Amino acid sequence: MPRPAWIRLPRPSSETLPRNAGVQAFLNAVAPMAMQFSPRSVAWDDLWTRVYGVLRYPPQVGAAWLAKVANQEGVYLSLQAEPTDPTQLAMTLTRAITQMTGQLQGGHLNPLLRQRLLQQVSDAETLLKKIDAEQQSLFLTGVFLLVTAPNEETGLQRCQRLEGLAAAQGLRIRPLVYRQHEGLMSVGPWGRWHPDLKGSAPFQLPAETLAAAFPFSYGGINHGSGILVGRDDHRGLVLINRWEPPSEDAITNKNMALLGPSGGGKTWTASMMILREWMLGAKIIVIDPMKRDYRGLCQALGGTWVNAAGGATKINPFQAPLDAGEGPDSGDEEHRSLSPMMLHLQRVQTFLQTYLPELTALQQALLAQAVQEMYQNHGITAETRPRDIETAHWPHMGHLYQVVSDHAAADPLSADWAMLMALLRDAGEGIAAPLWAGPSTAPTQVDADFVVLDIEDLARAPLPIRRAQFHNVLGYAWDLIRADRSEGKLLVVDEAWLLVDPKTPETLAFLRSIAKLIRGYNGALMMITQQVNDFLTEAVRGEGEAVIGNCAYTLLFRQDNRNDLDAVTHLFHLSDKEQDTLQAAKVGEGLLIAGNGRVWLQVELAPHERQLLEHVGPSPV
Repeated sequence: MPRPAWIRLPRPSSETLPRNAGVQAFLNAVAPMAMQFSPRSVAWDDLWTRVYGVLRYPPQVGAAWLAKVANQEGVYLSLQAEPTDPTQLAMTLTRAITQMTGQLQGGHLNPLLRQRLLQQVSDAETLLKKIDAEQQSLFLTGVFLLVTAPNEETGLQRCQRLEGLAAAQGLRIRPLVYRQHEGLMSVGPWGRWHPDLKGSAPFQLPAETLAAAFPFSYGGINHGSGILVGRDDHRGLVLINRWEPPSEDAITNKNMALLGPSGGGKTWTASMMILREWMLGAKIIVIDPMKRDYRGLCQALGGTWVNAAGGATKINPFQAPLDAGEGPDSGDEEHRSLSPMMLHLQRVQTFLQTYLPELTALQQALLAQAVQEMYQNHGITAETRPRDIETAHWPHMGHLYQVVSDHAAADPLSADWAMLMALLRDAGEGIAAPLWAGPSTAPTQVDADFVVLDIEDLARAPLPIRRAQFHNVLGYAWDLIRADRSEGKLLVVDEAWLLVDPKTPETLAFLRSIAKLIRGYNGALMMITQQVNDFLTEAVRGEGEAVIGNCAYTLLFRQDNRNDLDAVTHLFHLSDKEQDTLQAAKVGEGLLIAGNGRVWLQVELAPHERQLLEHVGPSPV
């Protein structure tokens, strides 16, 4: 009986299922209204498909010998295998070897035919050894390939590409002419091998060849748990677990860098990752220097939003954290060999260099002397334990300005003391006094599981003030990270380029130190920045490359600046194809590097996440 050209699927009756738009949409999704079979293809609704069968295999194969064929765009592979009795095949191989050996001994063979017979004898003897000596199982094997496309033109292009690649692999594939219906049943996910096709697949493969056909050859990134960040270019799920990654992926830490120019989707992607990490129990600490992209998300999740730009919350840079360097497990060798106050003085020195980058060597020495006198005036020495000093008793910028002013008054002929007093006036009693001239009001521990430290109000302040407060807030966030190791903590540093100053590379060195040490405190760093070249200028190259290199995860967004593209190509050894793809990337697309894995990523959000971020987050992707 001839097969009809169209097969219509029965619709549910109105008595069993009420008709409405939602039900109809569901039915259209799970079952097409009709399927049209032609000799070489199948069309259903807006999908064009063609089923291929593998008719011949190469004489020798390596690992993942079906992987390249199966990983083509729009191609799905079905491998059917049934165990068979090896005895009959062993007898057949024995007879074939005897026959071919006789032909070789009989002579009168041209060199080409002799070479082919020798190869066939060798292959047959190898297979016989696997069956007899190694006792390998044999499987009757059928391989089917389904090519899908939105239209026939695209489908034919994909078919042509697939046929060429298969031929290069030594595989002979052909469309199942007038057998597309049987092929569709055999290639589907229901594990059915149509009997009419089983008879046309006489290939029996040993177990090792079958196992090597597709052994975990998927080139994507899927840790099996963690957060879903999107799909790769094969529409496979991209799942990363920064806290417990697979050991075979060579992921050495939990840090991530998001690199790309403005408008590429960095902040949107970061917000999505933050939301999902928070939902899985991580504590989130965000430093938000511009645009207040994270305030809405923080408030929607019941977190704590802190205006650290001169608002009610003050972070005193001269107050040492309670547990700075204390205890036998306080960090690296440096933390165990220096006193807590000596460690904090290093941070104070970097803070002042960031705020006053133009000081001469003599002025820096005089300022260090003033800092020492300021602490001594408050009874604080190198041996003082920070936890023994109450918050209100710590010196602040107003005290430092007073010490410098006293020196300038006592030595009116000293231009250096006068210069220091003039430079510190804004911080001591001027426009920057609300930032640093007063006791700290920021808590030493925060119970909230989502904290945003916002300094957006300084967006129009002089760059040295912005950088100095960024460094100050980063130090405070680092102290929060170190205060508790019992829970996973994600530190998000947005607009990290603000920390890059060729005149004071120590600020970038501080970020590098955090990236290196944070995993020891059950923490992870997410660094977000724009121009990569900012980190690679001659004065800060060593620290900049170290910061990026300490991020086992890197997500590169569109790189439309040639200098930045050259920089990331050098850092990550990008291929020509990866460079071209990055230049043409759309918003929300990028190259994800995780240890030794690389995939092209399309960020995807669930509908409820998109709805939330559209209302409270940055501009949507």
